[in-house]
Amino acid sequence: MVQRFNSFRELFAGQKADNTAFEFFEGDTRKQLSYGEVLEMISAYPVPEEKVIGVFCDNSILSLLTVFALAGKRQLVLLNPMDEPRVLAAEIKAAHVSKIIGQGPEDFEPPAPARTDVDTADILFFTSGTTAQNKAVVLDQKRLCSSAWNGGSLLPLSETDRLLSVLPHSHVFGFVCSLLWPLSFGAKVALGRGLKRIFMDFSEFRPTAVSLVPEMAAFLAFRKLFNPELKLILIGAGPCSDQVLGVIREMGIRVSYGYGLTESSSGIALSLGDDPRAMTVCPDYEAAIEDDGEISVVCSTTLMKGYYEDEASTREVLRENKLYTGDLGRLEGGKLFITGRKKDILVLSDGTKVFLPEYEGRLRGILGPDSDFAVVQMKSGALALAAAKPDKAEGAVDFFNAGYPRGQRISKIIYMDELPKTSTGKIRRYDIDTGE
Repeated sequence: MVQRFNSFRELFAGQKADNTAFEFFEGDTRKQLSYGEVLEMISAYPVPEEKVIGVFCDNSILSLLTVFALAGKRQLVLLNPMDEPRVLAAEIKAAHVSKIIGQGPEDFEPPAPARTDVDTADILFFTSGTTAQNKAVVLDQKRLCSSAWNGGSLLPLSETDRLLSVLPHSHVFGFVCSLLWPLSFGAKVALGRGLKRIFMDFSEFRPTAVSLVPEMAAFLAFRKLFNPELKLILIGAGPCSDQVLGVIREMGIRVSYGYGLTESSSGIALSLGDDPRAMTVCPDYEAAIEDDGEISVVCSTTLMKGYYEDEASTREVLRENKLYTGDLGRLEGGKLFITGRKKDILVLSDGTKVFLPEYEGRLRGILGPDSDFAVVQMKSGALALAAAKPDKAEGAVDFFNAGYPRGQRISKIIYMDELPKTSTGKIRRYDIDTGE
């Protein structure tokens, strides 16, 4: 039975002091810290005078100790050092960061703080949606710990488990599901060394569990890079194809699919049975389907306080402790099924509605499972395909278009060296230049 904690310090103090909490590399040397050592280190961590601290979360032990130590004492803004400098500059300015800890991109110069009167002690995560303007979601350690409790109540781990943490800790899915979830059970967390060494980390740390986004799961599964001790993969932050799920299951690895938002401190529901898309709603949640098919949830323990200094946007999605998720779904047999995003429906000039996941799913069947692309709508209303070089999609698009009426066909192909993506692998669809 997982225990519910109210703070990070309480979480570490609630485990056996001598048990290993973190395993990590410093250079070529593999090291570890026990729960007791982590507790001592975060208790002795010096608190800076500045009120708003930006932390570059590079998945190192130092960045984690900073977050765990300063939570509840200073307002924290978790930043991804892999983001573009312009994005980081906008986030730092919007959150009034007055001091930055950690190493950002090379030659990055953060803007000067515009305000110094912030006097709250929350934790801000920026959403990683597909629009250019990400919002700062206001959470705190109690909400994040409650999210780990909700997920752990349905999907327990044990002290003998070792979870490989490879997701960005600046994203709420990575922070909760690759850190707080295993730590709540007194398990070991092995800190990965980045995507370039991810295959080495599986063979070096030999984890029993891992949390992945679909793109990473596909890459690792098709190349059979999972270690034989791995018994559980939690997949979240986006849809995963049946082909990928099938390959993982053939290896004898259990797959659980998670659904959640930054606005809900991550997990809302988890799949527990043979069907990874039939999800059980977490204990603290009540889920409903609105008249337009949108999923709404009520929860008293994990929902965000709001978007930082953006009351209007907060009221659009959070009213009377009910969060309107923007996702479409259905409740069937007591299980929650996700069917798409409201924003994934494109309305064409003739009034026809195109459901992008289904449309792109058919296209992927022609282009191939490893193809990297996105369908976008141009200003004219017509559809275009943005594909990563060196793909040559002309013939496939001609074949695909033959099955659709003229108004629903792809009328243009845009080749790009690399598609713009968030830190969790989601394509920033609306950052794609259609050349109009």
